[in-house]
Amino acid sequence: MKVSNILGSMALVSAISFSQQAFATTNVTDLGDLNAGPVVEQSLLQIGAFWLPDVYTFDLSSDSTVTVDFKALLGIGIGSSFSLYDSTSTLITSYNIPALSLGSTTTFTFVDLMAGNDYQFKFNPGALNVTLSNKLTFTAHEVVPVPEPESNALMLVGLGIIGLIARRKFA
Repeated sequence: MKVSNILGSMALVSAISFSQQAFATTNVTDLGDLNAGPVVEQSLLQIGAFWLPDVYTFDLSSDSTVTVDFKALLGIGIGSSFSLYDSTSTLITSYNIPALSLGSTTTFTFVDLMAGNDYQFKFNPGALNVTLSNKLTFTAHEVVPVPEPESNALMLVGLGIIGLIARRKFA
């Protein structure tokens, strides 16, 4: 492949991306309560640049760990990232998306998110992003507290002491 063909293709993609700046806006999608079930968003072709992030807002009805599966048939991204923000727009954590993905799935895990807070995922396309047939799957897994062995041991010791006191009183 000639260098001029590659440069011409890059110029075309850049022109399309830069032309979107004049009339495109940030896509904001409300996912609702993620504890209600997995949510899937699809886009057949996405071409964007750093000024057009996709934003997904959501809330949780219980403390949860949220996983996001990002699957692309073909994805090319320079500086693309996937970030989680809280209700005050404070960055919680961010993951970089691989520069080239061919039929692969990248999974992002966000641990111990509190119920009742509003959150937002922000897909930042970076300097250049071209994705063909992408699929985002958002899944929330409720965090169930598990008692520690020390807690059970303390409870048993306390019940034993109460039993000894009761035995001495009634003996």
